[in-house]
Amino acid sequence: MRIRLNFKHVSLRKKLIVTSIACLVLPAIGMLYTTGVYSKIIIREHTLGKAEQSLMIVQSQVEAILEEMVSISNFVQLDPEIKTLLEEAKESPVAARQLTTRLEQVAGEKQDLRLTLLTEDGRAYSDYSFYDFQPQRFFRQDWFSRAERLTPYETLFLGGLENYLPPLYPEQKYVYMTARALTETVNKPPFAYLVVSRTENSIRELFADMEEDVYLLDENNRILSNRHADWIGDRFENVLPHPISASPEIIQVGEENQLLLTLPLRFSGWKLVSVAPYEQLTGKMNGISKTMLFLQAMFAIGFLLALTYLLRRFTRPVLALGEAAKKVESGDLSVRSNIRGPDEIGRLGRSFDFMLDRIQQILTQVKMEQELKRQAEMAMLQAQVHPHFLFNVLNSIRLKLLMKGDDENAATVESLSSLLRTSLRQDEFVTFYAEMETAKQYTDLMKLTTRFPIEIHWHIQADPFAATVPRFILQPIIENAYKHGFSKNGGMIWIRAQTAGASFIITVEDNGLGMNPETLEELKKRLSYQKEDIIEQKNLGERISPAGIGLFNVFSRLKLLYGERFEMNIQSEYGRRTTVELLLPIENTGEDDPHV
Repeated sequence: MRIRLNFKHVSLRKKLIVTSIACLVLPAIGMLYTTGVYSKIIIREHTLGKAEQSLMIVQSQVEAILEEMVSISNFVQLDPEIKTLLEEAKESPVAARQLTTRLEQVAGEKQDLRLTLLTEDGRAYSDYSFYDFQPQRFFRQDWFSRAERLTPYETLFLGGLENYLPPLYPEQKYVYMTARALTETVNKPPFAYLVVSRTENSIRELFADMEEDVYLLDENNRILSNRHADWIGDRFENVLPHPISASPEIIQVGEENQLLLTLPLRFSGWKLVSVAPYEQLTGKMNGISKTMLFLQAMFAIGFLLALTYLLRRFTRPVLALGEAAKKVESGDLSVRSNIRGPDEIGRLGRSFDFMLDRIQQILTQVKMEQELKRQAEMAMLQAQVHPHFLFNVLNSIRLKLLMKGDDENAATVESLSSLLRTSLRQDEFVTFYAEMETAKQYTDLMKLTTRFPIEIHWHIQADPFAATVPRFILQPIIENAYKHGFSKNGGMIWIRAQTAGASFIITVEDNGLGMNPETLEELKKRLSYQKEDIIEQKNLGERISPAGIGLFNVFSRLKLLYGERFEMNIQSEYGRRTTVELLLPIENTGEDDPHV
């Protein structure tokens, strides 16, 4: 509050300088902040995309290796030569040697790819020497019982297994394998089991040089391959205590942020998980972003200094004009600013000097205008007629008519007097009975002005004394029926009122001329306005079409009072009828009578 009061006493020149600097600094700060935030978002998205693309390359390569092993299994299962040699090898050592040679041909030139055939009767054939490993030992492995339960063409994927051929691969500690039960048809038992294996290094070398630390996990999150060989066989949660999410996320490990990515493989529920230091991946782009922010800040500071200098120079005439104004304020009307020039400040100086020359003339003119205004107000007060004078005159006319026995005209004068008195009341709400009486007084007066007879029928199914409604909501609707519905002939008007749930329903129906479709559509369009539309229309001073202006005035009043709780429905058939329905909400005011 003290800062605000002190700022009021600052000169205009300083206000302009401070405001201009603030208008530059605040957007600059906002721009730098927004740039920094969006730069971080862009860097994060770019880093995520790059890391995901790298992991997708590894994914395709690993799937290609596994797909190759599955293809070899399919080839062996469907190769009739291998099936024939397998049968002949029971009796013929030559066939056994040919079968071994055939397996070596299938393995091809891949040094770490090994094939093993196991038969139900305990025989074994492989593309490696039995001196290096006895294949019959596979029968005693824990996973072999799972292989026996495989369906035809189903492949069992195994990873993180201890290298069973250390003489051939002394530097490799682990292998991964596929196992398949070979059958001729779906209903026959397996005639052999095929085991295809490769060293774990064939997968590890795919991501050995990557910045990210990539893990190959099985369906139980057991590590099957990683650049850290000691972690193979351990669970991923023991290495990185964080749940694996299907979507990319940035996690905190220790005091570092790590980027965690997961991609599934198409085989046996295996998946690839990539973990990389987030700051290491984004370091270069963060450096570029910080450099750009620093340059932007330097440019902003330089522009700020130039702006301050120019503003001080351009506002010197304003300072001189302020000093002249202070002297005028002290009573010295002879002072002149003597500021001239083609710009706004020069014109302001000339105007200021001219104002001092005219000030006495203006004071005299103001005094004269005030006197004329007082005289006009007095004349207007004298021309006003008090409303009670009109009521007294109308009551005198009514008494004279009654004394002469002219009861009909006396009743008409009474209706006019009552209607005039009602229109001058300040009450916003009246009982529905009072609103009915106002409408009846209006219809009684309209009997004198209409050429054709019009009958009014009231059907009130609610207690008219128990509910209050806004004043003058029936009269404009009935007037609309008189004016537009019965201009060429007579007819009837039905007025109904009832309560339904939390609504007070008023219906005015006539069998007059009705509205054509174009007029009805235009009126319904205006009656679809919301409360905000009506307020905006009144502020803009828009004029509406004369057709239905009374209905629209009623609609506007009630919509402003009740908002969305109020509805007005109009139905009309040209040449037959028009029906106007008002649905007013019933509000409990805490008194005995409900408030509509």
